[in-house]
Amino acid sequence: MLHWAGAAYGEGPAADAAPRYAVRRRERIGADAPPGDAVARAVEAHGRLVLEDGIVAAAVAVDPSRWELQTFSLRAGPAPGDAGDVFRVLRLSQPGRAALRHGRHWD
Repeated sequence: MLHWAGAAYGEGPAADAAPRYAVRRRERIGADAPPGDAVARAVEAHGRLVLEDGIVAAAVAVDPSRWELQTFSLRAGPAPGDAGDVFRVLRLSQPGRAALRHGRHWD
């Protein structure tokens, strides 16, 4: 069972393009790191990510059951080699995408 809390969502310069790749990056929140600080850093990095060429959309979520930050991105073109776990998107169903609130979701 997944119990993620959304921290940020945004659309990039390629928002109107069909995504060809999805990327998931996972980062453990250290036992000695204040979770709020780790989330704040991830949200700040998300702000830079959504400005990159080829980004269709991106989101950051917190998985408190595993103490992980998860960053997801949809890309119109190939992802950089160090981007994380890369998946090929064959079809994307996106009902409700237009209703997603852009920006920071974590206070």
